[in-house]
Amino acid sequence: MFVGLMDRVGDWNPQLLREVKGRWHVRNVAIAVVGSLLGYLFIFFYGVSQFNRFLIGSYYVSVQEPFCRLRDASLSAQKQLTQLQEKYQQLQAQFARYSGVKDFDAAKIRDIKEQIDLVKGKMVDLQAIFNPYECPKDQVDMALWWQTLYTKMFGWVGVTVLFVLLVVGTYMLISNLAREEREGTLNFIRFSPQSASSILVGKLLGVPILLYLAAALMVPAHLWLGLSAKMPLLEILSFWTVLAAGCVFFYSAALLFAFICPWLGGFQSWLASGAVFLFLCLANNKGIELNPGDWLNLFSPSVVLPYLFNRIELSYGSFPFNHNDIQHLQWFNLPVGMAGISLAVFAIFNYALWTGWIWQSLNRCFHNPNITIVSKRQSYWLVACFAVELLGFAVQDPSHYLTAESSYSAMEGIYYINIFNFLLFVSLIAILSPHRQTLQDWARYLRESGSQGKGFWHSPLVKDLLVGEKSPAVVAIGINLAIATTPFLVLILLWPGGIAKIDLLFGLAFSISLVMICATFVQIMLMMKTPKRSVWTTTMVAATFALPPIILGIAQLDPAKYPTIWIFSTFPWVGIEYAGATAAFMAFIVQLGVLGLLNIQLTRKLKKAGESQTKALLSH
Repeated sequence: MFVGLMDRVGDWNPQLLREVKGRWHVRNVAIAVVGSLLGYLFIFFYGVSQFNRFLIGSYYVSVQEPFCRLRDASLSAQKQLTQLQEKYQQLQAQFARYSGVKDFDAAKIRDIKEQIDLVKGKMVDLQAIFNPYECPKDQVDMALWWQTLYTKMFGWVGVTVLFVLLVVGTYMLISNLAREEREGTLNFIRFSPQSASSILVGKLLGVPILLYLAAALMVPAHLWLGLSAKMPLLEILSFWTVLAAGCVFFYSAALLFAFICPWLGGFQSWLASGAVFLFLCLANNKGIELNPGDWLNLFSPSVVLPYLFNRIELSYGSFPFNHNDIQHLQWFNLPVGMAGISLAVFAIFNYALWTGWIWQSLNRCFHNPNITIVSKRQSYWLVACFAVELLGFAVQDPSHYLTAESSYSAMEGIYYINIFNFLLFVSLIAILSPHRQTLQDWARYLRESGSQGKGFWHSPLVKDLLVGEKSPAVVAIGINLAIATTPFLVLILLWPGGIAKIDLLFGLAFSISLVMICATFVQIMLMMKTPKRSVWTTTMVAATFALPPIILGIAQLDPAKYPTIWIFSTFPWVGIEYAGATAAFMAFIVQLGVLGLLNIQLTRKLKKAGESQTKALLSH
């Protein structure tokens, strides 16, 4: 039966059969099974230890736990006590007023004293109810106590499985591809008749097969804990569905990272798995803030867990995740966080969208590792998807930003948008910018062809700059910037009054000009003759853009006191709100001047490269 199953697997995907055969040995399977059994033992002993601690009295139970019968009385007393304390302070203020020379009134003083005594008596009575912070053992509802314990164990098991699957799975996939690259078997696989999708799906399903086995063995325990905690089966399954979608996304990203950074060698797998671990720690412990930063929460499969726990009014202090206020999550004013099922669907949609883009890049670069992972034409659609999804988190319900702090909320949103766009465009500049030899070939071809099309848009130069694989990336980066910033420009202009629109517009303008300066500078640096131009380019760009704000920070030049200095640096955003419009406009003009000079230099270098390449060919 097992042999027949393997034959069917081999017929469907030979690469999957190869990966499974290389791992499905008794020793490996035994390790996976033992790992899951240890998980079961941990669950059992943890539950027994908590119950024993409760029996012997060493288990501290807060009176505000949902299973304490005194909870409602304690919360009510706390609320009344807060109100009485406010009233007591008001009475004290009145007593001080009417005891003074100006407003002295003996009758009112006597009346206030009586009220103060009455309030103090009530406060003493309420403190007697509120002060026992520990719930007496005979006031514990044991059914709810077990339900709470099952809930906590469910959360810890779910998040532990999540971290193991995503972090260890990422390490295994990248380590496997790095080993095959060293041994030369990856090139052999590339020349096989299988499609790139078939080979990579085989890798994705086969390399972490033992992890899948261990996770599958933990499913019964997780289901039992969830059902024992009175959680609906559908919501438990929604967590596993989102986790499966998360595995596909992170594993696909791991495959792509392995292909684009083979020069990292053995450090590659450690770097990627460490990055995934740190990212999950961040996304798991981040609350909802109603700004574009909420996008990060969607990349953590634990985002749906709060909907399973709120049924017994638990806070998340004892759980390995946060996601506070997830029920307020919005996207284009749509309350996607209102229900668990809507959030699960939205999270799966988010994973599916970016997994699809990753697989386009995988199919593009698998058989040709030297090609860019996205073309210029694809980059326009990629940036459009990125901008639309990011814009959805920037557009919030008017009741949120029509407040006294709306200007702060808007500026905070722009900061997040700038961070996301910075990471996106740094990646695009690195991906789309061709190197010296490619640019020389393109410049020579352009010089030799010299033919003009019918009109501007049919010109070979324009077509090459827009969609050509070998042309400079500056124009493509500019178009992508227009795609990315236009929605946010419209959003700023249509934003209700009460925010500093001029500051936001200048912030957007500085972002555009600095990215264009960076793209042009990178393209010039990549035309150097040195063989290590990538290293030199990275170093020079990092020094040029990072050193000025670092130096200003070390010098303790406060943007509020020295806004002009900051606004003329490579980090002008912190000085915008303190500098005047004239200073900001002058700084923007200076940046445009720098951009113009860099483009003139790039054009000269390209012309010179085309001429020298043509002369070299004619001399032969």
